[in-house]
Amino acid sequence: MSIDTRKLVSRLRLFESVAIIPRVRSTHEIGRKVVAECVENEIDLPSAVVIAREQLNGRGRGSRSWSSPFGKGIYSTIFFSCTSERLALLPLEIAVSLCKFLRDTFSVEAKVKWPNDILVGGKKLAGILAEARMRDNLAYVLIGIGVNIFPHREERIANAVSLREVTQQESLDLDQVTTAFIEHFDQALFTATSAQSIVDIWRKLTVHQAGDAMLAVVGERSYNGTWVGIDDDGRALLRQGDQVVKISAGDLIAAPPPDAMSNEQ
Repeated sequence: MSIDTRKLVSRLRLFESVAIIPRVRSTHEIGRKVVAECVENEIDLPSAVVIAREQLNGRGRGSRSWSSPFGKGIYSTIFFSCTSERLALLPLEIAVSLCKFLRDTFSVEAKVKWPNDILVGGKKLAGILAEARMRDNLAYVLIGIGVNIFPHREERIANAVSLREVTQQESLDLDQVTTAFIEHFDQALFTATSAQSIVDIWRKLTVHQAGDAMLAVVGERSYNGTWVGIDDDGRALLRQGDQVVKISAGDLIAAPPPDAMSNEQ
């Protein structure tokens, strides 16, 4: 590791500290402990980012794991405070910002799968995990972002892809990519984007098309319908017959149309 974190922090606008750790169970576990201490002691959450070179127990959304072999990706958790109003669309804001980083820096056609998985060519390049605890009207947020930089062979991530595989750049240096990543999100979070702009840009970047057959899994319930879009609050809209179902959280899975399924023998 050759990143001079002190020099890096000196030119950042938001992040007060940057920690790069060779190996850790999970950067999100570290973040949860910090947030708990801040809430319990009624102190401000520092704006910071923790990045691991390897995670032994990396976390994805729900109960999923995030494969985090040494030196193959960016495994990060950002500590960030914001108002409850900004929190509502923050997952979409982060997804849009991550797409912009990949597109502008590496000329990668990154797109968003609701709510905030990042795909290239239909395969998952990056994932986002956001959670928060409230203190009065202030949200203490942990933003977990994992980006596959170099390929690695694991059957359980067969639908994943790495930046190395999709960019036209001849060489990638993990330290340089990590530094650019930190600088980008420092600026992006420092400068708030309007809610309407976030929704408008997300709609332009989504992989979903109106009429796509989708299966939404929300806890133990599932909804089969067709994609309508998202509303101004970022909720997914699925049409089921004459009704439109609004989904605030869950997983979307591409599915064959109901008619096609009923015709199968």
